[in-house]
Amino acid sequence: MQYIIDLYRDSDPAVVSALESYFLDNGSAALDGLKLSYRDELDPGRKSLLKDMLCRYNKKSVIRALKEMAGQSKDDECCMLEAGYQVASLTDPALRRDDYMAAIMPMAMAVISEVSDARTAIENVNLLNHVFYNRYSFSAANPFDMSLDGSLLMNVIKMRKGSPFAISLIYFIIAQVAALPVYPLCFTGGFVPVYMENGKILFNINVFHKGEIFIENNISNMVKNQASALGVSVDIGEATVRKDTSIVVMYLEFLQMLYSNAGDSVTQMDIDDAIEALGGRRFLTIEEDDDNW
Repeated sequence: MQYIIDLYRDSDPAVVSALESYFLDNGSAALDGLKLSYRDELDPGRKSLLKDMLCRYNKKSVIRALKEMAGQSKDDECCMLEAGYQVASLTDPALRRDDYMAAIMPMAMAVISEVSDARTAIENVNLLNHVFYNRYSFSAANPFDMSLDGSLLMNVIKMRKGSPFAISLIYFIIAQVAALPVYPLCFTGGFVPVYMENGKILFNINVFHKGEIFIENNISNMVKNQASALGVSVDIGEATVRKDTSIVVMYLEFLQMLYSNAGDSVTQMDIDDAIEALGGRRFLTIEEDDDNW
């Protein structure tokens, strides 16, 4: 790794290309080695060099991973566990996969140990909710709290409280790892989590109110509740159940807004590239102008 780091400022195009291929082809194994070097480096000059390398190669790795997710066939599920890691590392290049897994997997395993095929769908979701909201004490912060600290995924996992979009992403990750068919019913301005079985919606879930279950298929009322919780304007139009990547996109859209408000145009552009890698579709259209947050 030290030899590879020393080659970073080589002006030979062949060396530059070889370095990029090394980090992209070896994925997390190569990047985690670089992240360890960055964490342990004490020399300010070399640490700055390592930070440059991390930002460059980590972003390329994330974009490639997200493009692969978007390119999956319609029937293939996006691995939400992996998607969570990729979007978290986009804004925190030093995040190691092992640290992410150690933070989120105990929750997922706790849910897996409770749910079973012998239980009804409602019983399994109630168990998911018990673990998520009671045992681990997750809760959504005030939707008008626009702080980055309360929206970055690893912060929210540690604090057990955060923005509605971060809480939703974590909820969907845990549900998918536990093999519970929870999907986003998407519309312009937001979504409603729904439990699907044999292609039909069995019930709706309010992730902002301890996973409250609504058996009645009254989507309009749920949309009003979700819109109020998110603080957004919505147009339900033709609500459609979509793949889990839609939740990832909405989370990234929300982050992009926060980085825009903070004046961080570099991260804002990185997030824009990530959304484009996932297909470019946006859901959180506020007012008529997408640029008006």
